[in-house]
Amino acid sequence: MTSADLLAMIKKQPIGFASGVICLVCAGLLYFRGNKIEEYRVEYEAKSAEATTMLANVRNSEKLPTQVAEIQVLAKEMEGRLVKAGQLAVNLQYFYKLEAETEVKLVDVRQGNLPRGGKAAYAGIPFSVTVQGSFKQVFAFLQKLENGPHFCRFTAVVFSKQGGGEASRASTDTASVNVSLNLELLGVP
Repeated sequence: MTSADLLAMIKKQPIGFASGVICLVCAGLLYFRGNKIEEYRVEYEAKSAEATTMLANVRNSEKLPTQVAEIQVLAKEMEGRLVKAGQLAVNLQYFYKLEAETEVKLVDVRQGNLPRGGKAAYAGIPFSVTVQGSFKQVFAFLQKLENGPHFCRFTAVVFSKQGGGEASRASTDTASVNVSLNLELLGVP
């Protein structure tokens, strides 16, 4: 087949020849750019996820001012519940107040030292407390500590029955109980 025969064939069927050329060009592009399809799909998915996140952020930002106000109120409330490590008299006064409310006898109450090295904004202020009273009184004292105005965490609680003989035969309501507590109140160092 000569070039003259090829030109005659192209002139006879120009649409078919143009379609064939276009098919060959498309096949070549698909072959050379076929490995890019996966990259484009990954890029599309990443951008789609980013767009979904942005839309969620826009929807959630509508409530943002009220949520910020609520958080600020809760933060002020929490700040009011914190114990200050340097205010020893005020801290011990809290336990004396609980003693008066629950009618237990405070045998010993001590504020411990803060652990060294921590630069946290909040820390557990350690206390060692020993109380004596009836089981109901001691239990009321523990409930007041747990549900009181300060955040409290008990690290050790030791119950012991006081005395023997007559006290051991008495009902649990009137029997004297000693409780040694190691606890932490959340506070500011």
